[in-house]
Amino acid sequence: MQTAKRLYKFVTRFPKIQIVFIGIMVFSLLVFSSFSSKPAIKEPERLLSKKITTTKFLDLEFKESSNVQELKIKVRRNDSLISILKKSSINDNSIKQIIESKNSELLTKLKIGEELIINTNDKGELLSMKYLQKPTQGIEVNNIDGSFSIKPYIRSTESLPIYKKVVIEESLYKDGLKSGIPDSVIMDMAYIYGWDIDFTYDLRPGDSYSLIYEEVLLDGEKIKDGDILIAKFNVQGKEIIATRYDQKNGKAEYFSPKGQNMKKAFLRSPVEFSYVSSKYNLKRKHPILYKIKAHIGVDYAAARGTPVIATGDGSIIYASRNSGYGNLVEIKHSEDYSTKYAHLERFHKRSYIGSKIKQGDIIGYVGKSGMATGYHLHYEFHVNGRHTNPLTVKFPNAQPVNSRELNIFNKLFIQRLNKIDTFERLTTNNAVL
Repeated sequence: MQTAKRLYKFVTRFPKIQIVFIGIMVFSLLVFSSFSSKPAIKEPERLLSKKITTTKFLDLEFKESSNVQELKIKVRRNDSLISILKKSSINDNSIKQIIESKNSELLTKLKIGEELIINTNDKGELLSMKYLQKPTQGIEVNNIDGSFSIKPYIRSTESLPIYKKVVIEESLYKDGLKSGIPDSVIMDMAYIYGWDIDFTYDLRPGDSYSLIYEEVLLDGEKIKDGDILIAKFNVQGKEIIATRYDQKNGKAEYFSPKGQNMKKAFLRSPVEFSYVSSKYNLKRKHPILYKIKAHIGVDYAAARGTPVIATGDGSIIYASRNSGYGNLVEIKHSEDYSTKYAHLERFHKRSYIGSKIKQGDIIGYVGKSGMATGYHLHYEFHVNGRHTNPLTVKFPNAQPVNSRELNIFNKLFIQRLNKIDTFERLTTNNAVL
């Protein structure tokens, strides 16, 4: 009772407004405590449950993506599409559907060494597949709602022109490599100028060549070296220019500034990257017989077994042993022209009488059969049955640029010539256009 009286006296000291405020505060505390009296575990349980559900969902997505397997398979001997798919654990239903799909015949002729990229899931279902025939093209297979789409694809490339200049110190090949020119591009140079320049005889230190060729890029990465667009060769003060031109007949060849074909009926040399050990000389002293005996051809010294190529198209009329010539091949090119290749170690399997030969075909291998003091090729060039000097004889040209296309060719040639001349003026270093 006394306590109640004291509390009453304490409260009556405050103004009414404060008493009301205190009452509201007390009431709020009572209400909050009533809610707090409910089990506190419910809300955390609800939040945890939601979190677990989300985690399971994310795990499911991850498992679905992780179940996709990518297989890269190279085609081997005796492989077929069916055998490759079976080895890749593709189920029979997917295999059956692919076989029955439109354009499935595009996948029937797989070539050894080419690659297939196969995407599958853990059920053995084929999701997609690419048959890479070339870096830029192939066949793609896509699973679209349970049926397969099979069609060819082509990836676009871009070409980057590259300028190089080389001064000869040793040879076309070695100095080209030192200057960073790819092997294949150097061989193209040898092909383009092979009718006009004997690289084993004509070149001197200080001679030079410059060129613009293309690099082919796929997604910004180089995939191969492309074609030479224009080249200039300076040999003993003489400049020889060649440019590539795509003719309307579909053939691409190299032509001189006047539209003459760089290709001739004959190559200048039958042995690549050798050297001339004995020239054409009608008063030469024979190294074995020790008497004056006309040397009616050219000797190319080369390593034993070096391939010997036909310098022109024709038919073989002789392929056998022939006294001092040793193993000899003779080719008749036309009524006017014939060539001989002597001292061969052995014949190529295509070298037999009556065999049709194309320019550049291998017909034998360097040896020293017959009357020879060392490994070399003796080469003769006959015109109308008479011996001529293979190093100086003038060869007939192949077909020039069609007269109806000369205006187009001339514009292209001037454009490329200006470009290579500009680079030669600006720099003596290698550059990228």
